[in-house]
Amino acid sequence: MKKNFFSVKRMCFIGIFAALSVIFYTVVPKIKLPIFPTFLELNFSMIPIVICSFMLGPIDGGICVLVRFLVKLPMSGTMCVGETADLLIGLPVAVVTGVVYHHTKWKYKELWAFLLAFLIWEIMSVFTNAVINIPFYKTMIPGGMNAIIGASRDAFKLISGGKLVNITEKNFMFYYLTCAVIPFNAILSLIVLLITWPVHKRLKILYNQIGNVKEEGNIE
Repeated sequence: MKKNFFSVKRMCFIGIFAALSVIFYTVVPKIKLPIFPTFLELNFSMIPIVICSFMLGPIDGGICVLVRFLVKLPMSGTMCVGETADLLIGLPVAVVTGVVYHHTKWKYKELWAFLLAFLIWEIMSVFTNAVINIPFYKTMIPGGMNAIIGASRDAFKLISGGKLVNITEKNFMFYYLTCAVIPFNAILSLIVLLITWPVHKRLKILYNQIGNVKEEGNIE
């Protein structure tokens, strides 16, 4: 694999992917699913990031995550907590997928990269919600834990067929992680990865056709 990291072509593509990620987060409407708590919203800003990692490499994808994080900070309505959680999820997903795809000789490495991205996404989403998001919102929003439970109760009932009627502060985290965070992020990550699969291959062809391949370096 022959690559020139500081080529104009490569840096332009990183900038394009980073800009698209910010646009997906700030401009494209987020989607709420009725089976999940109202504060969990689908946004697809990871699509350009994961495509960049597969197309160019782990450093490139990591740069996109950092750019998205820095651009979002001035617009934060959560004292940067949500942005930090997104960074902690996005960075390992981007880096690991890029490393596996570009720097290993594994058989079926594309499939392994997707599977590891899915698993890391799930693990980090559980970690950030349990350690960062819920503890922060519990202390900062009016109503505290009661407000969080209230915003989640209807979704829990819908998921469980109306059986989970006694959600308390003690059992909330278990139900929230198992009934909301894990399935929600499974849906989101699968959407992102399934879109990435066909798109990144076509964009590689475009990338290799632009400019002087000998001078700039192509990607495989």
